Amino acid sequence: MEVKIAHEAEQYIKKNGQAVMVQLIAMSGCCGGAAPMPQIQLGSPKDLSGYIKTEIGDITVFVDVKVDMTKQINIFLGKLLWLAKLQVELI
Repeated sequence: MEVKIAHEAEQYIKKNGQAVMVQLIAMSGCCGGAAPMPQIQLGSPKDLSGYIKTEIGDITVFVDVKVDMTKQINIFLGKLLWLAKLQVELI
């Protein structure tokens, strides 16, 4: 598992708490199916048993054990006008 954090995302995380969680959330589709989609949240999980802890510099990344560990995790900052939001993709 390789985790990459873009510089802008790194600054945002440091400013907002030093830790993030990468989770797989089941997103339902229009035809009744569901697909696991990666999601990122600031903070630490309450129950650490379902996560793998990784340190990237000063930032702690908790990765859901359901994430395919052969994939690369990219964390970046998405922007819309003046609003900024952390985003994650699995490659």
